[in-house]
Amino acid sequence: MNSDISSEKTSQLIKCDAVISGGGPVGLMLALGLAQQTFQVVLAEMYVPSADAPTSFDGRVLALSYGSMLILKKLNIWNDLVEHVTEIHHVHVSQKGYLGLTKLHAKEADVPALGYSIQSSDLGKVLWQHVLENQQIKVLCPARLMTFEEHESIIQAEIAMTSESAGISDTSYEVEAKLIVGADGTDSQVRKILGLPIEEKSYQAFGVITQIETEMHPQGWSFERFTEKGPVALLPMKGHFHKAVMVCPEDEIDRVKALNDDEYIALFASKMGERLGQFKHVSPRVIYPLKESYVPQMSKGRALLMGNASHTQHPVAAQGLNLGIRDIEVFLEMTSLTDDIGMPVFLTEYANARKSDHEKVMGMTDGLIDLFQHQSPIVGHLRGIGLMAMQAMPTLKRRFSRFAMGGDHS
Repeated sequence: MNSDISSEKTSQLIKCDAVISGGGPVGLMLALGLAQQTFQVVLAEMYVPSADAPTSFDGRVLALSYGSMLILKKLNIWNDLVEHVTEIHHVHVSQKGYLGLTKLHAKEADVPALGYSIQSSDLGKVLWQHVLENQQIKVLCPARLMTFEEHESIIQAEIAMTSESAGISDTSYEVEAKLIVGADGTDSQVRKILGLPIEEKSYQAFGVITQIETEMHPQGWSFERFTEKGPVALLPMKGHFHKAVMVCPEDEIDRVKALNDDEYIALFASKMGERLGQFKHVSPRVIYPLKESYVPQMSKGRALLMGNASHTQHPVAAQGLNLGIRDIEVFLEMTSLTDDIGMPVFLTEYANARKSDHEKVMGMTDGLIDLFQHQSPIVGHLRGIGLMAMQAMPTLKRRFSRFAMGGDHS
C-alpha cells in the first residue's frame, strides 16, 4: 500500500484494465473478481484499513443472503468469512395489532441457511486481506479520485494520495484503464464527474440501530414485525446478542433520542413483543435518516456505477448489499462476452441486464412499506389474511423465500 508523501510534486503513470474508486465491500469484491479473471486492477480508497479497527458494536451489521454466500464462494472469500458469520435458519414475520404471521425455514427451502449476519468490520478485514495479498490489484490508499476523462477509448484518471494531517499530498498518479468503476457510495465522485442525475426519495423516517441482548439464545431465528409507525427487526449475532432495528417517524425521533436504556428497551419491546425472553441490555444507538436513491443511467462511456453509487434501498428487505453483490456476479459472468470490458456498448448491455432486478427489489421494498404502514383496519386484516395464506401455501412461501435469499437457488 502506497501512502508516502513526497515534498515535491510527483506524478506516476499506471496502466491497467480497470480502475475502481471506492474500497467498500462492493469495490473490494469487484476488484477480487476481476483479478480472478486475470485483469489488472487499480483500487483507490480514501480511508486506510486498520488491522486494529474497533470491534465494538457500531450498528453496521450486514445480512448476507444465501445467494450472496454462493457468490462469495465463487470468489474464494467465503471460507475466511465462516468464523465471523451467524447463520439465519428461521425468519418470523408478523404485524402488530392484527392476526397473521409467516415463518420461513431453511429446511423447507432445502438450503443450509436462509442468510448470514456479519459485522461490517469483520467483512471489511477479510476482504482487505484478500485484496492486499493479490498481485493483480494495486491499492492506492489513502487516495482520492480527482478527475478522469475518456480519450481514444482509454480512461485517464488522476488519483492523488492524501493524508489526514496534510490533506491532498504532492504525490499523484495518472491511471490509464479501459474501464472506471464508481463504487464510492451515494455521494459518488465518479457519478458527479459524469454529470449523471440521481433520484432520491426520503421516507421521512429514521433507522435506529442498536445491539440488544436477550434472555434466551436466538437459535438462528430472525424476527421482523411491522407496525403502523414502521418495522422493527431482530437479526441474530453471536451468543445472545442481536442487531435490533427500529424505524421511527421523523416527528418522533427527538423523543426516541432522549430515552435512556431502560426506556428504549421498553419501547422496542412494546413494538416487537416478547421474543426470546426478556430484553436485558442495549448498546448506544446509531441513528440515520432513511432514504432511497437511484441513478437511472448506470453507465456512461467507459464508466460504470456499482453498489450504493448506483442504488440504495430502505433496510426493510435487507437487500442493499445483496443487490450490489448480484451486480458483481452478472458483470463477471458477462466479461466473457467481450474483449474490452470498458466498451460502452458492453456496459450499456450490462446495465440493461441489471435493470429488471433493480426495479424488482426497489418495487418490492416500497410495496412492503406502503402495505404495512397503511393505517386502515380493513387493510390490516387483509394483510393478516395474506400472511396466513403465505404460511399455509408452500408454493407462495417458497417464492418469498427465494426473494429473501437473493434469487432462485432451488
